[in-house]
Amino acid sequence: MLLLDRVELSLAQASTEVFARAARPLGLGPADRCLPAAEVEPIVEAQYQACLEYVYGHPVWQRFRDGAARHALFAYLIESRHYLAAAPFRMASGVTDALRPSDLVRLQAHHVVEEANHDTYFENGLAALGVPRELLREARPSPVTVEWVHLMRTVAAYSPLAAGICSGLLEYTAGDNAAVTGWHQMLVAEGLLSDEAVRAIFEHVETDLGLGHGSNWRKALHAAKVVPVEELADWLNSVTLVAEMIVRWLDTFETGLSGDVVAALPALTLPADATVRVYAGEVDGLPVWPAEVYQSFAHGPQSSAAGVRQSLALAYAFGGKAADRPGGTTTEPGTTESGTTPAVAARDFVSRAGNGWIGNGSALDLEKLVESWLGAIDGHELWRELTERPTYPLVYGWMAENYHYVSGIWQHAGAAISTCPDPLIRNELVQHLIEEFNHGKMFRRGIDAAQGGRYATLPVASARPLPTTVAFIGTLRELGQRNWKAYVLALAYLQLSLSAGDNGVHERHERFYQTMARELPESERLVSAMRRHDDEDTRLGHGDDTRTLLRLLAERHTVDAETVAAAALVPQLTWSFLDGIRCHYRHGDAAVLQRVGWHVTA
Repeated sequence: MLLLDRVELSLAQASTEVFARAARPLGLGPADRCLPAAEVEPIVEAQYQACLEYVYGHPVWQRFRDGAARHALFAYLIESRHYLAAAPFRMASGVTDALRPSDLVRLQAHHVVEEANHDTYFENGLAALGVPRELLREARPSPVTVEWVHLMRTVAAYSPLAAGICSGLLEYTAGDNAAVTGWHQMLVAEGLLSDEAVRAIFEHVETDLGLGHGSNWRKALHAAKVVPVEELADWLNSVTLVAEMIVRWLDTFETGLSGDVVAALPALTLPADATVRVYAGEVDGLPVWPAEVYQSFAHGPQSSAAGVRQSLALAYAFGGKAADRPGGTTTEPGTTESGTTPAVAARDFVSRAGNGWIGNGSALDLEKLVESWLGAIDGHELWRELTERPTYPLVYGWMAENYHYVSGIWQHAGAAISTCPDPLIRNELVQHLIEEFNHGKMFRRGIDAAQGGRYATLPVASARPLPTTVAFIGTLRELGQRNWKAYVLALAYLQLSLSAGDNGVHERHERFYQTMARELPESERLVSAMRRHDDEDTRLGHGDDTRTLLRLLAERHTVDAETVAAAALVPQLTWSFLDGIRCHYRHGDAAVLQRVGWHVTA
């Protein structure tokens, strides 16, 4: 869908001419201008309205109104709870880097405080459905909810005004009291939820209305007084990314496994000897799962059997900690083929497939640890689509998003360099930044030259990255700021995923490129930039550099559980990065051209 103007059409219906026309009013003029708040306000509001038409046009809302999506509603409840529980984590970055405690900073800090416990309303609603609170707080959020949390944290970190404008999209509908009230009443009337559960979650709406959150974005604009148009273009584009992420989130409700978690919870308990979660689910990536598990939880497994779905759901959500409650019953009972309960099957699956952390800290142990995480991307569905049924837009999208990712090295490597106190490791990170410094330019030149005039109206550097790409890059940057040792582990993981053998490009990568070129000959020139990047990494000895980093880390520092848990989130966000590409660019040329954004002229 096109989000950047009051135009709504499917990607299949769009054309190059449509996107060229739609992009014209998205120019904000010369980059050296500033606009007063009064002029910016209607621009932002129009963007909100366009985005919300897209969000509320999602078919799941009609399914709710038809009373036919109780499973999806369960998913909405638990993932909303997880998203709200992360509010301080995702919002507070918008107030940390301001030069002084201005009115704008005070407004954003106040918003953080007001939102800090709003997950309680959804906990109360789920408790009315028989969900044990202690299990709810232990549950791991969906991969897509984690993406959304980190996207919001990333855009909030841009500036207090960016935080206010992007969060404003979510609060904008709060003023439509009649529509919001009617929707909650419909949930009871259609028998989707009990009156007690709906009253509990509706308290969240009433609280936001009472606090006046629907007007916070206007207050933020007027506190800023003026907005440079180049920044305004970035913030408006960020709003569109938030809308796209919400739609991606909604996409998971009917086929994904979040609803299965809720259905199973009334019959489960947390054993007294279970290890209680120390780190919140949005920052703890353990256990690291094979790509198929993330795929199954987000989009649904290949098997539709209730026992399979619930076993996978419980394995991912609880890491094997949830147990059957004596006499408990689920809303959707299921057993596995072996006759065991899903909770028992989940524990067995975790012991076989989940990659945890046993606490060893030698350089070899750390290398084996990060290598064990490679399954999060090695079995990704994107590789199968690129080799078995590649299309030019899908290959282009894979290259374009990698351009955005590679170009982000300045921010995330810079963040780690700024926080690393060890001069030897810091020098290694600086050397890595030097070697990768111009790789974004390599990708940009290669992509624009290879695509010829196919996407002439949208050079790759002008395109909006996908929200999953922004969340991925932002997570790496934030990791460098928060835990430099975790960043070193994450960097080792990413480098080992691309590492080449002694004789040039890794044989597996070469087979991949050859297969893609055979299936889609016109992709060969486009992919050449990626192959050059692989060759350059090999020439620079990045595999050896990675092992040097791990050796220094193991010999000179303690790698604790918090560090590993933080680093382990990167494989999950890498899966998300690839999944975003797969889900978006498979829709053809229009999916590429849809990345047009607000812009300024030099």
